Amino acid sequence: MMKIIGNKKEWDALLDKVAGYDFYHTYDYHINCAHDDEEIALISYTTKDTIIAFPVLIRPIKNSSFFDVTSVYGYGGPLSKNITPDTNLTPFYNKLRIYFQQKNIICAYSSLNPYIDNQKRILSGLGKIENISKIVNLNLKQTLEEQESNFSKTTKRYINRNKKLFYSRIGKTKEDVAIFIDMYYKTMSRLQANENYFFKEDYFYDILKSNQYNAEIVFAVAKDTNTIASAALIIKTDKTIIQYHLSGTLEEYKHLSPIRFILNEVRVQGTLEGYSYFNLGGGFGGNHDSLFDFKASFSNDYKKFKVWKYILNTEEYNTLSSQNKNLTPLLKTSFFPLYRYNK
Repeated sequence: MMKIIGNKKEWDALLDKVAGYDFYHTYDYHINCAHDDEEIALISYTTKDTIIAFPVLIRPIKNSSFFDVTSVYGYGGPLSKNITPDTNLTPFYNKLRIYFQQKNIICAYSSLNPYIDNQKRILSGLGKIENISKIVNLNLKQTLEEQESNFSKTTKRYINRNKKLFYSRIGKTKEDVAIFIDMYYKTMSRLQANENYFFKEDYFYDILKSNQYNAEIVFAVAKDTNTIASAALIIKTDKTIIQYHLSGTLEEYKHLSPIRFILNEVRVQGTLEGYSYFNLGGGFGGNHDSLFDFKASFSNDYKKFKVWKYILNTEEYNTLSSQNKNLTPLLKTSFFPLYRYNK
């Protein structure tokens, strides 16, 4: 049976039944990410033995009667229970295709979550799955000493020095959130980040309100001046996954790399609390850049970041893409869908 869930009560109840989820899959996060003209949906497929729960955003396509499907910012994809290599997924594919067609959806995209089992198996019968990049995981199932043995010499040196310079504290007040937002915006401006990284202020306040996961701001505070030098938005879910979601650092403290101190504090605490994974993520836009190299200085446990792309209406997809003036004959891009490509 397939059912489309759009309310919090049923959404939360279904998450409790699957084999594991991340905060990116929650109702609260989807509501937080959705724009006013977008619909959130948890596509629920259940049989006697199995569950598939696939959260998505449904977006109208400008100047048309069509829609498309995408995932929230982060690591999404389907959740499941009792999916095995022998599970017959053909009925799920058929029902999903019919649902998309009934909603006038011409294509679908979802990022996948490398910490959730069976996502590739569930979606591989429709569209295609692409490897985009690598992300860095800190394996918290190892001992603290085993984790530290994978640190680069540079990271070890910064952490040892920063323990003398900074102390950490958790921020959850409105004032703390305001401090973090300001620091984050200034950091993104300094890095000339894409406008997609400049979330609205409500995004930050709302993300800290949810009881479906534990979101907290971790500050690195200078011992000599009590100045907040750096901060990270850390999100813990299901006693399994910790996500290094967003961060910022004051320019005058950048040379000391206080963010390394914060990540180390979170790593130690997460290990003591019994979490399994600490996802540091990858580079900007999935690139192997200096940001990726910084994260890789903590661990050589790399996970593959994959995305799912599915075109239902090729004719309409191509027509819309041909109308996009940002696309040129020489342009090479893996951006999807092409009609939404913007320089």
